[in-house]
Amino acid sequence: MIFVVALVFILLTGIVVFIILFYQKKKFQHQQQMNVAQQHYTESLLQTRLEIQEQTFQNISQEIHDNIGQVLSLVKINMLTVDLKKPTEATEKLQASVGLVTKVIRDLRDLSKTLNPDFISKLGLPVAIEQQLEMMGRTGVYKTKFEATGPVQKMEATKELVVFRIIQELLNNIIKHAEASDIQVMMLYHAEKLQITVTDNGHGFDYQTTLQAGIGQGLQNIIKRIQLINGTANFSSTIGAGTTITINIPN
Repeated sequence: MIFVVALVFILLTGIVVFIILFYQKKKFQHQQQMNVAQQHYTESLLQTRLEIQEQTFQNISQEIHDNIGQVLSLVKINMLTVDLKKPTEATEKLQASVGLVTKVIRDLRDLSKTLNPDFISKLGLPVAIEQQLEMMGRTGVYKTKFEATGPVQKMEATKELVVFRIIQELLNNIIKHAEASDIQVMMLYHAEKLQITVTDNGHGFDYQTTLQAGIGQGLQNIIKRIQLINGTANFSSTIGAGTTITINIPN
């Protein structure tokens, strides 16, 4: 009887030790997975920051060349052609030049804000996205529309950074591939999520074929980033009839 009790005790002890060791192993594996996930998140966030900075500098360069440069050229022409012997005409040209310089100052102020690495947090996500569309609209190539509805709920800074880059990539894809003339971005704040809809009237594409063919690298990057912040996306596109992307991001 004593032998049986001892055997049962040893067996139970062995089971307990096995369970403890198994639990510790699982805990260690889980911790390793968490560390890998955290490292992946940190690397993705750093990459996002670098890409935003690069795109911002490209936007600034394009804005200075296409918009500010042209406006200052008009001011120069006005100044060089002012004829003091024609006071009425001279006054009109001077007033027009003042208006143009005022516009340049405003545009430069907007651009300077984007040089701040924390400009998204300072401006707010809706304003930062709206500025991207305004810069596209000033080219004269695109008709843009932006709308934000619902009580704005500020997300953590890292998540807003990723969301901004996602929208930036979508807009860049439209510029590169869609041949669109009309672009709309709608932000709808719900109590539990943020819904963003990006629509263009470009030539559209076949979503599944693009992914399966492995040619939609930009599209895959967008999907990965949406998943990174636990969001979901729905792509609706018809050849010749444009594309609508709806993104849902939990608060």
